[in-house]
Amino acid sequence: MNEPGANPKAEGVSRMLKPVWLRGSVSWGAILLVLAGLGVAIAIFVLAGGVDISADRPDGWLATHSLHLVFKRSIASGASRVNPPDDFASPYRARLAAQRFDMVCANCHGRPGFGQSVVALSMSPRPQYLPKVVGQFSNPELYVIVEHGVKYSAMPSWPTDARGDEVWSMVAFLRLLPKLDAKAYREMTALPTVVATSPAPVDAGADPILRPANALRNTPPRDEFLYAAPASGFSDQTIHDNPVATCARCHGADGSGAVTGGEAPNLTIQNAAYLRAALQAYIGGGRKSGFMQDVAAQLSGPQVEDLSAHFANLPVRTVSSPQADPALVARGQAIASQGIRERAIPACSNCHESNGASITGAPHIAGQSAAYLRRELGAMRQGGRGATLWWNPMSTVAHDLGDRDIAAVAAYYSGLKPAKATDAETIAQAAPGTLAKTDMAAAREIFATRCMKCHVNGGRGDVEGNYPNLTIQTKGYAAQSLYAFRTRARWNDKMQQVTDALSFDQMTSLAGYIESLAPRPALAKIDAQAAARGADIAVHGLAGRGVPACLGCHGAKGVAALGLIPPLQGQNAAYLRKMLDSFARADGVNRNTLNPMPAVAGRLTDKERAALAAYFAAASPLQKPIARP
Repeated sequence: MNEPGANPKAEGVSRMLKPVWLRGSVSWGAILLVLAGLGVAIAIFVLAGGVDISADRPDGWLATHSLHLVFKRSIASGASRVNPPDDFASPYRARLAAQRFDMVCANCHGRPGFGQSVVALSMSPRPQYLPKVVGQFSNPELYVIVEHGVKYSAMPSWPTDARGDEVWSMVAFLRLLPKLDAKAYREMTALPTVVATSPAPVDAGADPILRPANALRNTPPRDEFLYAAPASGFSDQTIHDNPVATCARCHGADGSGAVTGGEAPNLTIQNAAYLRAALQAYIGGGRKSGFMQDVAAQLSGPQVEDLSAHFANLPVRTVSSPQADPALVARGQAIASQGIRERAIPACSNCHESNGASITGAPHIAGQSAAYLRRELGAMRQGGRGATLWWNPMSTVAHDLGDRDIAAVAAYYSGLKPAKATDAETIAQAAPGTLAKTDMAAAREIFATRCMKCHVNGGRGDVEGNYPNLTIQTKGYAAQSLYAFRTRARWNDKMQQVTDALSFDQMTSLAGYIESLAPRPALAKIDAQAAARGADIAVHGLAGRGVPACLGCHGAKGVAALGLIPPLQGQNAAYLRKMLDSFARADGVNRNTLNPMPAVAGRLTDKERAALAAYFAAASPLQKPIARP
């Protein structure tokens, strides 16, 4: 008889599945003991140097085919989750990537019509001659190889992550590569003729500021690597002897980007300060590009200065593009001038081509190529493009843009005449973001019946600082705040209840009414000593901690230049303190990148935040309307 609970059928199946050589009296303990002994023997063999990893010893048949099988199955698995973009076949994508292939990849994989480097052929495993083998892989498989690299093969990953647009450009070139003969390849990658320049010297001594995005993937020990600039490169000495010629590979001798059909940006529309900041951001890893970081990292400080000045001083040129759909351009113009209220997306013109650029450091985009704008907005939407300066609100803005929205904005701005500003000139004037007209009567009623329930004392709020002083605010900031509450970009239960009951036109009108209110000072008593301590930070900032001067943005000029910035003068001190404390905490309150304050407030101490709150509460409110300069 079977024991209670026994399952004869299951026991029989288990016995059938057990190998014949285990059906006897051999115990699992003995088997584990044998395996442990084998493991110890293998470890002793390895530690004694018995495994030969010399590159000049060929791998055996079993090792070669086993590793290749692992490689093929790994990339096939990754490729199953990858889909090529709709414009994969664009010829200019391949032309842009051809330059990087020639400067970097060809050093190991060779060029059409030429043999491979004898150094590369001394590797184990040897890098393949790509014109012969790319046909073995699908486009998604090539994408996986280029983006992620292959361990233990000297095939690197793409220098920065989250720039799939660049990886697809390289895949487009690889697909074209077998069709190129030596002449066609040379024509595609020929070094352009540029006006002779006197290049700045490459400084001796590396500065440890290079931060490749993929550095965190690398294994320790960290002290065996040097992430520093100027860095060594795979290319020849052209970049050191004539860096302008290297840049002209993609941007053209005229700097317009026309040589790559606008896949590389038009540099002639920017000023030197922005170009310098961009190169420094690529070097430091703040801005992401597998194409650009490798080149920028090889430049010395003086070369960065010279290149920025060279391209900024070139005559302004634009890239011709196919006639865009008028409806698409009209859509882009609406987003540029009005934003998208239903998604709390502010108007592009608040920053670009307007005085708002003086606050945000935004680049000129009027006259920029549509292809480049689409690529950059797509990368920003994915959160992988990074920032040129310390704050970039575009990841938040682009996150809620659809493909058609991005295409529309790109089509609109590419068709505009460039409004270039040099370092010595005032930033080009342009109409700021416009809002719908205000229905003042309806807004007055909404304010009286809804807003005044909390924002008491004529809109000044309570003494305790539970509710802010609305009388000091502008239409632009108030409207954007209301849209953000409605769309949940900002979280506040009471404000979401209010905005859920309003249409976007009503919110816009309400913002206009708030701006019409006479600005009145804070109600609560001010700590004069704390205010005096906060004045120095407000005026000068804390450079050693990366805290900019508060008045650089929240002063009269900053608020006038960019209407999305709130005036703080006359705001309740307790309310300001609560907001600064919430920004400083990692609690998810208003922490989207459209708001730069989390990065700033977190660098301040409790006493410094209290002092700043007291300073702004004691200041006289800015007079309204705040005329733009």
